[in-house]
Amino acid sequence: MKYLALTFLLFSMLFTSACGEDADLSLNVAWVFESGDCASNNIETVLVTWGPDGNLDQEAEFACGDGGGYLGDTSSDGGRYGIGALGFDADGIARVENLGKTVTFHDGGNGGVPIDITLRPKRADVEVTWNIEGSGPCPNIIMPYYVTIYNPPAEPGDPLTDKVTETSESCDTGEVTFPLISPGDYVVRLDNRATIPSVQASEPFTVIAGENTQVQIQIGQ
Repeated sequence: MKYLALTFLLFSMLFTSACGEDADLSLNVAWVFESGDCASNNIETVLVTWGPDGNLDQEAEFACGDGGGYLGDTSSDGGRYGIGALGFDADGIARVENLGKTVTFHDGGNGGVPIDITLRPKRADVEVTWNIEGSGPCPNIIMPYYVTIYNPPAEPGDPLTDKVTETSESCDTGEVTFPLISPGDYVVRLDNRATIPSVQASEPFTVIAGENTQVQIQIGQ
């Protein structure tokens, strides 16, 4: 009996040491880029936001070259935590982002093992405005316009077939905004899809990471 009691006591001490006060509850992150590194993406600092239950109300900032860092401690009871990140250039403009991830910890944490996140070129909003020469945003009547963003064709002048996103808006608004468009080259096309009067025009444009873009379509009579 004494032997069994001693064995139970030693087991309890080991269990308490592994899962109790000595458990590593630290929440750490490590980042990589979808392409390139800090220098090639011109990133100086990385701001990581995090918090329990998906609430990103806590933050920590690091030099990009650190490659990762300590955010804080998780609850000893575990739980679900959200993590997001932005990477800033020397001018303080966010150029890369992590789209966010959720991790779940059991009681006792995960031993401080870093959570991996990937930084991708930051998406931006695209505002498209239009005007008909001598007429304003509409022809002689108010009608819906269909505004479509395409990936550019393989050869200039080829048909636009690779659609990215589309929306419709009354012509008299004079503008429409597409949120969260990935960086790259595109063509926007405006079409009222009517025979009379027919309003059609297109304009190429480029989205730069982290910079909202304005595209103006000028339609001749």
